[in-house]
Amino acid sequence: MTRSSDPSSRATVAVAVVAMVAAALTLACGRKSHSRTSYTPPPLPAGFVEQTGTGWRIAVPSNWKEAAQKGPAVFAVTDPQPVDDFHAYASVFTEPFAGESVQYAKASEAGLRKEPRATVESSRDDVIDGDPTLILESRWAPAPSSTVSYRTMQAELSSHGIGYVATCAVAASAFERYRSTCESIVRSFAVQR
Repeated sequence: MTRSSDPSSRATVAVAVVAMVAAALTLACGRKSHSRTSYTPPPLPAGFVEQTGTGWRIAVPSNWKEAAQKGPAVFAVTDPQPVDDFHAYASVFTEPFAGESVQYAKASEAGLRKEPRATVESSRDDVIDGDPTLILESRWAPAPSSTVSYRTMQAELSSHGIGYVATCAVAASAFERYRSTCESIVRSFAVQR
């Protein structure tokens, strides 16, 4: 192997090496942000079925039925058996949001903290669908037409300019009995990348 002493040749090689390293880093880094971790979806829990919509998927108990009224949600199912006159439910809500999942989760938490009927009981860092985000648990005072307070567990994700919220809501008195169900619902949540 002959080593060139020509400075322009060494400069060309250096530029080529820098270009190859930059190209490799660009390919290895498919997104603008480094926040997404490698992700393997969890297996469906026994008795759960996967539901999908435009840009999202979630697993819910197979015996929960589609909700007659969804409000602002794009998807909602309810447990047919009420507890304290409250039917547990799971829902997916979407809205425009241009940032990362953790930014969306923090914005959602800030909004919940301003909601007069809601009290955020916990906010914990977690990874859902490979994205760092928060899992929020909140207690809600009864709606004007109800006497039952309830608790929610929520995960927020963001992708392609859309913010997605997965919610599991249960009568406050039954939340601990439903905790594993809500965890399974929230952890199954995924969005299109």
